[in-house]
Amino acid sequence: MQFHPNYPTDNNKGQRELWRQIKGALSQDEGVVYYRYPIFATTGRGRKEPDFLIVHRRYGIWVLESKGCLIGNIGAIEGHDWIMRDWYSESMSPVSQVEAQFYEVKTLVERDPVLRKLRICFEYRVVLPFVTKAEWTGSGFAHHPSTEEVVWLQEDIDRANLRKHLKEVTERYMPGLSDAEWERLLGVFRGVITDEEPREPVPHSPPASPSRIIHAVESRLRVLDEKQDRIAQEVPEGPQRIRGLAGTGKTILFARRVAQMHASNPDWNIAFVYWSRSLNQMMKELVENTYRRMTGDAPDWGRLRVWHVWGSRDQTGFYREVAHHWNCRFLPLNQAKDTTEGNESPFEAAMRLLEKECHDSPPFLDAILVDEGQDLPAPFYQVAYQTLRNPKRLYWAYDEAQGIDSLIVPHAAEIFGRDNQGNPKVDLAGFYPSGMQKAHNMNRCYRTPRLILTAAHAINMGLLREGGPLQGVTRKSDWADLGYEVVEGDFSTASVKAGRPVVIERKADTSGHPVDSHNFDIPFDSGQVLRIHISPTKDEEIEYVVNNIQHDLESGLHPEDVAVICLDPWFSLISEISDRLLQLGIQTLVLDNQNKDKFHEKGRVTLSGVRRAKGNETYKVYALNLHRAGASIVDSVEKEMVARNQVFVALTRSKLWCIAVGQDGEIMRELVQAKEQLGRLKFPAFNQASLKRSMEDQDIQVQIEL
Repeated sequence: MQFHPNYPTDNNKGQRELWRQIKGALSQDEGVVYYRYPIFATTGRGRKEPDFLIVHRRYGIWVLESKGCLIGNIGAIEGHDWIMRDWYSESMSPVSQVEAQFYEVKTLVERDPVLRKLRICFEYRVVLPFVTKAEWTGSGFAHHPSTEEVVWLQEDIDRANLRKHLKEVTERYMPGLSDAEWERLLGVFRGVITDEEPREPVPHSPPASPSRIIHAVESRLRVLDEKQDRIAQEVPEGPQRIRGLAGTGKTILFARRVAQMHASNPDWNIAFVYWSRSLNQMMKELVENTYRRMTGDAPDWGRLRVWHVWGSRDQTGFYREVAHHWNCRFLPLNQAKDTTEGNESPFEAAMRLLEKECHDSPPFLDAILVDEGQDLPAPFYQVAYQTLRNPKRLYWAYDEAQGIDSLIVPHAAEIFGRDNQGNPKVDLAGFYPSGMQKAHNMNRCYRTPRLILTAAHAINMGLLREGGPLQGVTRKSDWADLGYEVVEGDFSTASVKAGRPVVIERKADTSGHPVDSHNFDIPFDSGQVLRIHISPTKDEEIEYVVNNIQHDLESGLHPEDVAVICLDPWFSLISEISDRLLQLGIQTLVLDNQNKDKFHEKGRVTLSGVRRAKGNETYKVYALNLHRAGASIVDSVEKEMVARNQVFVALTRSKLWCIAVGQDGEIMRELVQAKEQLGRLKFPAFNQASLKRSMEDQDIQVQIEL
């Protein structure tokens, strides 16, 4: 049984007691229990939020409303109204309340015609954890028409009795659910990735045509998985970090969380902040669509802000808004460049000066969610933390392999500092009192097929690099966090000294892409998702890419399904490819300074550098200029690591196919080796001392899953 505490239980002793008993009674069962699952009715009945929602494979669906009153607090029961004494209100109607929640849950499930036909059992109860049966009977409430058989008392919820009640009431009537039916039921309560219907394949196209493969992929990736669902619905009572690979769903789950927070707390001031300008259109649409799906209404954009980190004249952002709110100096880009120190970026300099000038300014936000956190410097986090009211709901997501301008990773102790005893001021180890984790690691990749992802990691770390890796991890737990299993060898001093091989393999349960599934609907050669082309000249490279894009469109791909992503220097090469495509009548979208706020446009092939491609995705990617990440091209080890990160970003924009293109050199040779290993990677053992940069988790050494 999975237990999802979506919100802290505050000081409600009754809810805490019931939560404890439910966990004790059902921990070994199959299902999920939600605390305060939000249902936003679109029929005018408003928001319903059951205290506890149990979705049990054998015992059906139960809605429980907990009231922590004592018997002396209940003066009388008149119909559905309970007259209260020494209580937070003079009266309450818990049975009516739980009935309303029950019908919303039932309606939610039975919108699905398949589930409606199954006749799943639904039940509800009011729970009084601190009232005994003797007290209830002695007060004359036991046989009241409105409470009979719908109120559970203290004895009813101890572990043995709670389980017994669930079983006795529903087991005879609950249908046996197949795996597919059970997954369908769980999907009702998990977040929907998209409500768009899968793209129809081109009529009469071959069985393994691109359009049929896309249809099969879109038919499967429709709801969040259990872990994504849990994280998406959490609202922790303090800072939380999400560390995840490219394509693990960080942006989608944050969009769901921010929409849910806004719907549940319309008076909160919430900011959803991101780094890449090309994500602007997608981010706002994603939040709005998620919110509309929940509530049927548009968000209040005066309370819910979707901000680029910087902001400009035509599009405001976090830095601009904070400076304005605090009445502090705002530096445009050109002025910020003149204030940099050392290796600072202009944005880092601007945030450093803002934090210094306004460090005593009052908070004005209730929550900040940060996507692409690996690109943001420490002063940004310090300013963000200061803008927040208690309990400092700062939630950030990052993937250090995607840091394409900097190798700085937002480790909490380095950002927020330590107290006099040397303890981090923001501690991400362990759990909050609510049971929510302070940090999550996400390693199940849905966007990019396994072969492309393993090749991208090989280049990113330099696992097959002559001279050894530049960055990486050496603990088995950290490899597991990245979705790999060490199947041979180790990273001991003896192994490193002897040059013994290590073999890692991407596990099936962390490869969530449909084409990697053993039961994918279409006969598919997974080796074809990654092709490697070594170009002898620039002209040949252009001709190769243009001819292949023309073939892609003739075989059923839409222009917006295709993106050309080029490592620096990118503009000249992209411009020439654009000119050639236009000569063939193929329209393009070049992500230059005139087109920087979107990545896709219907009917156009996207052409971009790596920076503006980051955070985006498309079905087929042409990754160009990859040879320029090699040590023979760059002039420092740090620049090589940044360039290898850029290769990782370019490759992992792919949702299905990737064509890796570059001139002969170490990067292209490493890619060929990685592809030949088909999802396994074999390389000489190394240790942290030999690396230029560690990717091991410095915020948490041990993380226990719920």
